[in-house]
Amino acid sequence: MTHAEWEQRGERLFGTDRRTWRFVCPCCHHVASVQDYLDSGAPLEAIGFSCIGRWEDDIRGAFESGPGPCDYTGGGLLGMNPVEVDGEYYFSFAHSVPADRPDIVADPEAGGI
Repeated sequence: MTHAEWEQRGERLFGTDRRTWRFVCPCCHHVASVQDYLDSGAPLEAIGFSCIGRWEDDIRGAFESGPGPCDYTGGGLLGMNPVEVDGEYYFSFAHSVPADRPDIVADPEAGGI
């Protein structure tokens, strides 16, 4: 999909305030919003590319068992990022449906869960 299509799907799921957009790690399935990334001190390019656990103190390894978040990064040896945007996989965490919006059905083409 194109970046514009990706943005339209994000806005359809979460609205225009991108800080409320949420992504799910393809490795540990931890869900984090853009605001969560900003609050953690993660760089902007990490949003939807690496698990937020990389910027937290108490995390697990990406391929260890247990709850997330983890230290997964989309730039590692095993690329698990599921959403292709303009031929790149860095906008890769799936849009997740907010708990307070049960009326929303995630778009499987956008990687929704």
